[in-house]
Amino acid sequence: MPSAERALLHRGGRAGTWGSLGLWLDGEGSSDGDYARACEALARAVGRAAGIRPGDRVLSLGCGAGDELLLWAREFGAAEVCGVERDPALAAAARTLLERQPPPAGTQVQVLCADAMQLASLRLPRRRYDRIVCVDAAYHFSPRGPLLRAAHARLRPGGRLALNDLTLEPPARGGWRSLLRGVLRGAAVLTQVPLSELLPLPAQRARLRAAGFVDVQSVALDDAVLGGFARHVRAQGPRVARTLWHPDWRRPALTAALIGPCRAAGLGYALLSGEATPSAAATDSAERTALSSSGTPVSA
Repeated sequence: MPSAERALLHRGGRAGTWGSLGLWLDGEGSSDGDYARACEALARAVGRAAGIRPGDRVLSLGCGAGDELLLWAREFGAAEVCGVERDPALAAAARTLLERQPPPAGTQVQVLCADAMQLASLRLPRRRYDRIVCVDAAYHFSPRGPLLRAAHARLRPGGRLALNDLTLEPPARGGWRSLLRGVLRGAAVLTQVPLSELLPLPAQRARLRAAGFVDVQSVALDDAVLGGFARHVRAQGPRVARTLWHPDWRRPALTAALIGPCRAAGLGYALLSGEATPSAAATDSAERTALSSSGTPVSA
């Protein structure tokens, strides 16, 4: 999300650089909605689903401008955090944030500008992590299956992955949902979401199990996230622009306007998590990806 869009979404509330759809509960998403608080609530829900505990080593995929990295360190007590962000501007913003707001003493937090889709081959500070999280970014990654398998290989046995993803129910033949799929396809292009990767929630859980995860859990957050974001943008509009076509407000406004038809077409939103179990394939993969091009092992 461009910094100009994020700034307008934050206007009128607590200042920050968060950028997500947010989790809008307890009255948030109305005219007095606090965007930073909603984004923080969504990240916190992912952290809890991952079971982040004091002393954990956390890998954060698609970490954006870095706010979530500080959350894992300050609130959850993670001892080591590595954020992966493919957008150079966002990765730079995350590093700047960490310079301005250093994490607690003794906590290691760093940012790697890289594509999470290359997770299997990335040279990370550690071979295995206790927790892997992906806050409101997984639906941009394609194909999702290889990424989930790579995440499994990067987790220690008993470690946990938690992520947000969009879901998509199949259209009823001849129904309104089928007619609205054209709107959904247009929204997917606008938001750079590969529509072919979106599955119904049961299939999302099955995809995690196919990647080797057990104790797979999910929570549907359709209205709390999608509906809440749309309500916030509608309420925020008069504060930031007098017209839908304000250059920095155009995409948020269009996205919010399309959420209703897309939900009617079967679009949903979920929080998913699963536990990594030891397997020969995962162990072999982790050992291979722990080697640098020179054959020197990365620290365990």
